[in-house]
Amino acid sequence: MLNDEIKLSDIKVNKEAIDWKDAIHVASLSLIESKKIKTSYVDAMIRAVEENGPYIVITKHIALAHARPEHGVLEKGISFTTFKEPVTFGSEMFDPVKLIITLAATDSESHLDLLSELSDILSDKEKTEKMYETKNEQEFLELLQTV
Repeated sequence: MLNDEIKLSDIKVNKEAIDWKDAIHVASLSLIESKKIKTSYVDAMIRAVEENGPYIVITKHIALAHARPEHGVLEKGISFTTFKEPVTFGSEMFDPVKLIITLAATDSESHLDLLSELSDILSDKEKTEKMYETKNEQEFLELLQTV
């Protein structure tokens, strides 16, 4: 399922950000450009972290940026963004973040299979380490597609 959802345009490698808020903006650009989310969704993701702390940092070096569908999701989507310099979110256990996965779900259930598959990939520490080190988007996509 993940292979069907991910396109080369959903992946950005070695981006730069001045802080975690900027990193969320950068990580959201491909979903905005593909008209899957509105800028209000980006604002909602940032606001959620401001209000609830860095709960989106789900494991070492990885954040799963998301918000409620009603905050600006137009179509289901997911994007992957790695950063040249890791970004600090304030998570004592898992900072700094090297990869932000931005998730846009249209409801509370349609993305669950996708998250399950993503969980399998992210539990493979060797694969995630390789993700951080990819040199370009094609290399990252090929890594995602290997089982």
